[in-house]
Formats: sequence, structure tokens, C-alpha cells
Amino acid sequence: MADKQALNATFFAFRKRERSGVLLGTTIAFVVGMVVLLGAFVGVFWASLMPAVEWYGEVITAAAANDTAAMQNVTMPPGLFTLIGALMLWLFPFYILCAAYEAACLRWMIHGESVGFMGLSLGAPTFRVWSTYWMWFLLNIAFSIVMSVLMGVMTGVFVASGDATAMVAVLPAFYLFQYALMGYFAVRLAPAAATSVARRKFSFFQAWTVTKGRFLALLGSFLLVFLIYIIVSILLAVVWFTVILGGVGPDLASVANDPQRMNAVMLEAFEAYLQSLSQPQNWVVIGVLQVIGLILMAFTYLATYGINARAAQAALEEGKIAPAS
Repeated sequence: MADKQALNATFFAFRKRERSGVLLGTTIAFVVGMVVLLGAFVGVFWASLMPAVEWYGEVITAAAANDTAAMQNVTMPPGLFTLIGALMLWLFPFYILCAAYEAACLRWMIHGESVGFMGLSLGAPTFRVWSTYWMWFLLNIAFSIVMSVLMGVMTGVFVASGDATAMVAVLPAFYLFQYALMGYFAVRLAPAAATSVARRKFSFFQAWTVTKGRFLALLGSFLLVFLIYIIVSILLAVVWFTVILGGVGPDLASVANDPQRMNAVMLEAFEAYLQSLSQPQNWVVIGVLQVIGLILMAFTYLATYGINARAAQAALEEGKIAPAS
């Protein structure tokens, strides 16, 4: 096994490689695919979608105004459940497209391969990544069940003891333990998709070997990427509130000090937003903010893919994992 090498994974996705623009082209192809999928869904279910959107707007307006009578008069559109079922089915091609995008990025970063339409393909790597999504889904369900059982047992013990004060004191520690455990396993198994791509075989739990001795380095890389995401998101939110909501922004910031005004302030904010849409100059601002938001999301996803790809690549080079025979 080779000596442990420096990971330097945080911005691995953006390193200069022999061909430039591959990840950009793949990202553009992914966005085009998303637009096509979304457009197809809207086109097929337009008749059910618009009543659902109008119903949602009425519910939000009535709730913001705390208008009980209006809430009672709002009727659910007849095609809502059909629309929900269609959306659930639509998630299958959506996540396959996401898997194709992640697989394309990982293949390029780890093996220097780019195949299919601008990197996107429905080959085996895509479905290995898609299977990884299902594993995460099942593990999340299992984890939730285990933690719910522990919470139930702990609650039962405290109820039986009659010590409600202790229960209140222990709950924050329990939640802290739960989220710390989630974070630890999330980092240790984060390169699962990258490991499968690196080994050219579904290898979800081999990620545990990949991250052995790398936990703190990977955690630091993920935290730095998400810190950048949070800072830029806050800046975008400040611009959005300042330009789009105008004078309502400060009221939203201070509503925590006066909960009784929350409904009134939320209604003012909603009305200000609707009014802002009638001003064409605000469309430009909203459009620019949306584009910046999309770029930020692309940066975040690519950076996290890069962190995982670098971890898997290093594990290959060190002999911790090997390509499938």
C-alpha cells in the first residue's frame, strides 16, 4: 500500500486538466435535460397544474391573513392527487438524470472519461450512482426508525420515573447526539458513488474503507464548501429582500420580537412580492439572482463531487481499494 498522500480535495473539481470545459459542458447538458423534463411535465399536466397553483396561492393568502372563513371556503382542486402521483413518477427520470450527471462528473474527475451526450449517458456508471441514491434513502429510513425507537424508550423511562425536568434537560443532548451521528456517517459514506465509479462496480460500503483516516480532512472540505454556499446565499437573500420586498424587509427581520404581528407582516410581504412582479425592472433582478443561484448550486454540487472523487482516487492510488476484476 502506498504512503498516505495529501488529499487537497476541497477544490479538486476545478483543477486544470488536459481538456478544459468538460464539466461546464456536462453541466449545461444537465440543465438542458432538466428544462426538457420540467417542460414535459408542465406541458402534460398543465390543466391540473394551474388550478393547483391557484389553490396554493389562495391557501397561502388566507393563512397569512389568518382568515378562517377564507380557509374554509378554499376547495381542493379535483386533480390534485393525480398531479401528486404524476410528480412521484416524474421523480424517477429526474433522479436518473441527476445520477447521469454525477456519474459523468465523477468519471471525468477520476478516470478522465467523457462519453455519451456531453458526458451524460445511461450506462452502468449512471445506474450504480442511481443505486447509491436508493441506498441512502433506505439507510435514512433505517436510521430514523432506530432513533425513533431510542426516543420512545427514553421517553418511556422518564415518564415511568415521573421526572419531566430530566426529560427536558436530556432532549437537547439526544438531538445533538443524533445529528453528530448523522454527520459522522454522512462523511464516512459520502464517497459511495465515487467509489462505485472508481472501482467500476457497485461498492457503496467500500466508501468506509476510502474514508478511513480521512474523516477530518473530508469534514473540513465539506464544511468549507457549505460555508461558501451559506455566505453567498445570505448575500443573495439580502439583495432579494432589499430590491423585491422593499420596505417590508425590516419588518420581517423584526417580527421575531413581536409574534402577534407575524401574520400581518407575512401578508404584507406576500402582497409586496406580487406587486413587485408587476414591475418589469424587478424581473431583471429576479432573473439575475436566479442565474447566480443556479451557478452557486452548480459550484456546490461540483465541489462536493470533487471532494468525493479525490477521496476515491487517493484510495485507488494508495491501494486501499482496487478496480473490480
